[in-house]
Amino acid sequence: MRLCASALILWLVALTIPVLAQLPSDAVELGKVKIPELQKSVDLCPVYLEPSDPSLPTWEHKGLTYRGSRADAKEKFSKDPDSYAKAAEKQRFINNFVMAMSTIWCPVTDQITPGGMKQWKRFDLTFESCCAFCDESAKEIDFENGLAKLKKRAEESYRLMGAKYTEGASSPVEGAIKKP
Repeated sequence: MRLCASALILWLVALTIPVLAQLPSDAVELGKVKIPELQKSVDLCPVYLEPSDPSLPTWEHKGLTYRGSRADAKEKFSKDPDSYAKAAEKQRFINNFVMAMSTIWCPVTDQITPGGMKQWKRFDLTFESCCAFCDESAKEIDFENGLAKLKKRAEESYRLMGAKYTEGASSPVEGAIKKP
């Protein structure tokens, strides 16, 4: 009886301690991620889909503020504003997804990181490893491949939920990890 009680107590304690191990890449439900809107509509040129130029004037369209990256952007935008706005919405979501998730997927193994591991700066992003093996074996091609995978996941997430942003979440995968 005492052995059973001790085992039960150990089991209950184990349930309260977070598991610090990597997870497979498909453990995240892309339709449930919590992406903060770090890049705003004014920060991305809706015509050229590149960072806007702060020295250029802004304009409004359907409640959003835009700014171009080149002097002719506003004129081009005005010729087909809804198409440009839609393309910019998608590109901004992809950019925001990549910024939020680069520390979630290890660029070496493509597994979900437990957090608190080695970080690398590449492409103006912070990538994080999932284990000591990755700390030692990372190659530049891993970051290029990791970025490509992040962009593909971002497109799938956008398809599943649109440009839905969540502010204040403790993690972009809060509530998005599949139950085993």
